[in-house]
Amino acid sequence: MNAYEVTVGGSRISTAGASAKESFDLWASILSESMVKCSMEPLSDEPFHGVLDPRVRSEPISIALVANSDTLARRTHRHIASSDSSSVLACLTTAGVCDVRCGGTYLRSPVGTMFVVDGDRPQEAVTSGYQGIIIRVRRDLLMSAAGLREDQVPQAMRFQPIGHEGLVIDYFRRLVHLSPAALGNTAMLDAGIGLLAAGLALGSDQLPDECAANTLLRQQVITFLEAHLSNPELTPDRIAVACGLSRRKLFRIFADIDGGPMMLLRRLRAERARELLVAAPDRTIAAIADACGFTGDRNFYRVFRAETGLTPREYRDHILSVRPAPGSPIGVPLGSFSA
Repeated sequence: MNAYEVTVGGSRISTAGASAKESFDLWASILSESMVKCSMEPLSDEPFHGVLDPRVRSEPISIALVANSDTLARRTHRHIASSDSSSVLACLTTAGVCDVRCGGTYLRSPVGTMFVVDGDRPQEAVTSGYQGIIIRVRRDLLMSAAGLREDQVPQAMRFQPIGHEGLVIDYFRRLVHLSPAALGNTAMLDAGIGLLAAGLALGSDQLPDECAANTLLRQQVITFLEAHLSNPELTPDRIAVACGLSRRKLFRIFADIDGGPMMLLRRLRAERARELLVAAPDRTIAAIADACGFTGDRNFYRVFRAETGLTPREYRDHILSVRPAPGSPIGVPLGSFSA
C-alpha cells in the first residue's frame, strides 16, 4: 500500500456538559464527523452520555475507542449519499452488547465479538451499555484485498473470538494500546487492513489476495510463538508443523525480517523478559530466562544485551529507578513485531 499520512491520538470528545435535549444530536455529530455519518435516538429515560477517544485517523483506516448509553443509531440513504467516501465499519464489543440490522441480515454482537458492516447499505444498530473499538476502513481497499466482487460483498458479518476470526479481533484489541510511535507506523495499520480483509474473504467462502492471506498466516505464527515462548526447543520445522505451513512458506512470510522467524522469536522472548524483569522484581534472572525459553543464563544475557544494550539486571535497575508510578506500561508491547 502506498505511504499515507497518519494522525495518532487526539482530543477525547464527549457529551459531558450538553443538555439532555442536545446530547443525542451532539453525539450523532461527533460520530458523523469522526467515523461514520448517522443519526441517533434515545432508548432510555436515563441521562445520556457518549465518549469517543480517537486513536488513529488516516484516509485508509481510522480507529477510535467509544462508549455510550443505550441508543438506536441509523445510517440511511441520505447519510450514505452525503458521505465523502465509501467505507466498511467494524466494531469490536468490549462491554455491553450491540444488535445490528443491515438489509436482511441481523446480528447480535456481545462482548468479545466483532461485527463488520458495509457502509454503503442502510443499517441500524441498537447499543446497550456499549463500549468498543470502532474501525473504519476504505471500502475499495478492503474489498480489493479480500478479493471480493461487488456482488460478493457481505451486508454484515460477525467475527467470533476463535480461529482466524479470533486473530483479527486480537490484533485490533492490542493495536489500540500500542505506543503512539507504533500506531503511527503504516505497516501496522496495513496489517490490520489485511487481516480484516482475509477474515471477510474466508467468511464469504472466498480466498483473499496473497498479501492479505500472508498477513493472516503471519499473525497466526506470531500468536503461536507468543503462546509457546517458554519452550526452548522451538525450531523452524516445529513452528511450521504447528502452524500448518511448510518450512519454505514460513520463511517466505517473514522474509522482511533478517534472520526470519527465529529472529522474531528471539525478539519476542526479549520483550517478554523485559516485561517480567519489571513486573516481577523479586524473580531471579535465571527464572526469567527459563520462563522466556532461553537455554541458559549465558544465552539470555547475550540475546538481551543485543536487543536492549543492557544486561537484564542493568535493565531492571534502570527501569525501576525511573518508573513514574506502579502499573505504568513499560517496554514494547507484545505484538509490536506483527507487521
